[in-house]
Amino acid sequence: MLKKIIFKDEVKKILLEYILTGSIKPGERISLPTIAKELELSVTPIREALTQLSETGIITYIANRGFFVIELSIKEAKEIYDLMAVLEGNAVKKSLYNNQQIKELRIINSAFVKAKSAIEMLDYDRQFHQKLIETYTNESAIKIIENLRVRISLYDYAFWNEDQKMTSITMHEKIISLLVSNDITSAVTLVEDNWIQGVQYIINKLEKNQLK
Repeated sequence: MLKKIIFKDEVKKILLEYILTGSIKPGERISLPTIAKELELSVTPIREALTQLSETGIITYIANRGFFVIELSIKEAKEIYDLMAVLEGNAVKKSLYNNQQIKELRIINSAFVKAKSAIEMLDYDRQFHQKLIETYTNESAIKIIENLRVRISLYDYAFWNEDQKMTSITMHEKIISLLVSNDITSAVTLVEDNWIQGVQYIINKLEKNQLK
C-alpha cells in the first residue's frame, strides 16, 4: 500500500509539472494514453493522479469526454487570490514566530533573489508562504490553502516575470521586518496586499490577452 501511495504521488507531481510549465495548456484535454506511453505506465495510475488533482480545481472531469485543464479566467483569478489573501492573513494572525523561523524566512527570501527560472522563483515564493504559516494549526483551513496554492500556481506560471519577482521579494522583506518587531497586525495587512497586488497584475495581463 505504501509503495502504491508513493508511486501515485510521483505521477501526480509529474502531471502537475506538465500543467504548470505549459506542456499541457489551459483548456486542453489530457490524453491518458499519450501520457501513459511517455511515462511507460498503464493508464490506471494516471487516472488516479488526475482524480486527485481534480480536487484542487486545476483539472476538471467532463463525463464521456475526459479530464481537462481549467481555462484561465479573470473571475476565478479574483476569487482564488482574494480567498487566499483572507485565509493566509488569518493564518499569519494566529501563528507564532521565533528566531529560527525568522532566520529561515530570510534564507528562503535570499535564495529567491538568486533564482533565475520561473520554476525556481515560484518554488521559493511558495516556500516562503508555507514557512509563514507552518505553526498554524487549523487543519481544515490548511487543506484549503494547499489546494488554492495549486490553482494559483497555474496563473503564476503563466504570467510570472522579473518585475513580479522583485515586488514579491521586497514585500517579503517588509513582512519579515514586521514579524521581528512583533507588529502582527501590519504583517497580516501586508500579506493580504501581497496577494492582492499579484492578482491585479494577472488580471491586467488577462485583459490584454482578451483584447488581442
